[in-house]
Amino acid sequence: MFFKIIHFFLFFFICASSFSSNDTKFYGKFIQGGIVIGENSLAKKVFLDNNELILSKDGFFIFGFGRNHKNISSLKIIEKNTEKLTFHKINVKKRDYKIEVIDGLAPKMVSPGPEILKKIKKDRLLIGNGLSKSLVSNIFPLSFVKPAEGRTSGVFGSQRILNGIKKNPHGGMDIAAPIGTPIKSSADGKVFLAEEDMYYTGNIVIIGHGHGLKTMYMHMNDIYVKNGDLVKQGQEIGTVGMTGRVTGPHLHWNVYWYKTKIDPELLLLISK
Repeated sequence: MFFKIIHFFLFFFICASSFSSNDTKFYGKFIQGGIVIGENSLAKKVFLDNNELILSKDGFFIFGFGRNHKNISSLKIIEKNTEKLTFHKINVKKRDYKIEVIDGLAPKMVSPGPEILKKIKKDRLLIGNGLSKSLVSNIFPLSFVKPAEGRTSGVFGSQRILNGIKKNPHGGMDIAAPIGTPIKSSADGKVFLAEEDMYYTGNIVIIGHGHGLKTMYMHMNDIYVKNGDLVKQGQEIGTVGMTGRVTGPHLHWNVYWYKTKIDPELLLLISK
């Protein structure tokens, strides 16, 4: 019984939305699809699994875990002046994901022909270029807002089966709302891509927020920004639509840490 109690408290500690260890504080959840803000004013360098993270002048850093991230990760912090090393063993909680079945789609929307595949390839290059861009910012993103008001109609990580054919897992969060509903930028940033008429995503905007964090807004009706624009948190960047491959009007909102897809709902929980 004693060991079961200890195990419970250790589990609670690791999965808490905010906790500290030595001189480091963490805001977020160590879970597949999760994203975490770290804070250590003494930090000189920070490494996640031996990959160096961007560190703000105030000692903030951010990192995330993909849909199928391994169970264990390690965080290493090198302190200023003393060069002291601190190691954190991170237990990343495994998740179970939902299965979504959608039938009745037009065959070409499930298995596109050769000409459409050419367009899809071109679209993916544009999106890939947008995601490969980086923003150097002195402002660390400490809070995030939901980009549109509406019902959550699709969740991160779910496996979609379209007309009986398994597709890639859902990479973001769907917000069902009427056409014309305002879409806001989740945080301050720079527009990396604003493009219309893509096959899958329809009208799309990608915004970089610094520190490897990016947000993507898809199936938009109107786009109010252009490549290179600087935007503020809460600024209206367009409206909800049903462009691209959709079954109804909604915003598909993706969050990336570099090119790793993160659960948008967990992003909204980490505001410091």
